[in-house]
Amino acid sequence: MFLHCLHSMPKNDDIHFFLAEVVDRENDLKKDITKYDKIFGTTTRKDYDLKFLTYQSAYKMSEAKVGLVGADEIHNALTPEYSKFFFNNTYDAIVGLSATIDANTSYMIDDKIVRKKDLLDKIAPVCFKYTLSQAKDDGVGRNLNVYVIQQNLDSVNKTIKAGRANKPFYQTEKAAYDYWDREHKKSWYLEDEDLKSLKIRITSTKRSNLLFNLPSKIEAVKQLLPMLKGKTILFGNSLDSLLKITKNVVSSRYTEDQNKAIRDNFDSDKINLIGSFKKLRQGANLVGLTNAIIMSYYSSEVHAVQQWGRLRKDGDKDGNVFILLTMNTQEEVWFTKMTENLTDFNIIYCDSVKDCIQKYKLNEKN
Repeated sequence: MFLHCLHSMPKNDDIHFFLAEVVDRENDLKKDITKYDKIFGTTTRKDYDLKFLTYQSAYKMSEAKVGLVGADEIHNALTPEYSKFFFNNTYDAIVGLSATIDANTSYMIDDKIVRKKDLLDKIAPVCFKYTLSQAKDDGVGRNLNVYVIQQNLDSVNKTIKAGRANKPFYQTEKAAYDYWDREHKKSWYLEDEDLKSLKIRITSTKRSNLLFNLPSKIEAVKQLLPMLKGKTILFGNSLDSLLKITKNVVSSRYTEDQNKAIRDNFDSDKINLIGSFKKLRQGANLVGLTNAIIMSYYSSEVHAVQQWGRLRKDGDKDGNVFILLTMNTQEEVWFTKMTENLTDFNIIYCDSVKDCIQKYKLNEKN
């Protein structure tokens, strides 16, 4: 879409910007330009002076004059700081792209409450919406089988370290979760508002981190992976957990060159599993991807759309999404909120990893 817009601009000496949140997107942009030029017979780099910038650097600019601005995942720019770029510089045209915008997230700017939607309306009001369902119906989106693997907290094996540094002990996943869940619920009844707020944040974080790092989830993924055909991306909110499954995790812990090497190895079929928390969630065009495993998550529909969206159309092949759902925990609340509007997909509930594998094999035969 951005390249179509770029080629509608005059061919002159103007500089054009493509803005994104992470440096890694520049490589995707280069690959997409090569693909676009091959399809449409264009010479993008020759005809247009196109610069790539991250929002982290662009917002510091002022008084720049630009032709077209492409704002990739523009929701990331809708903050008091990053939005300065759009108000402190001039440009002839802008195209903002986003999977989903949390419109009501608000900030205090000059003593006024400003929502993301307010900033968007000033910068690049929504002029066109295209849903995953429409893409599927039009034949440009991929048909997805969404397997929801229901499992329970481990109440037998003592795998969770607890206690103090000088007096540690181990407990089961269920015992650890029940403890922090009780502490979180008790926090809401504290009378001191400052202490109440602090305790709510602490206990909520402890409970969430426990769910993100469950050893039983790691084992479930390890059971599932050998059964899958094709290439797989693994998403999770804990880099430590991801690294216990594969060393090929594109993350901030690695250098840009190391991350690029992992991406290149995946795209060239040297490896068939790649992991990510955030870096590959937005806009990454992974070659030949068939499966996405969502090991841990928040309640964000935005994240779900972005993660599922990595499964680009690949002929008539179905894509597969596998979501681990820990029953009788806060994860059920997150899952419900995350998927409540994503109803036009083949959602398949599984009682266990074994049940999921059986249903997956049956679908593959059909």
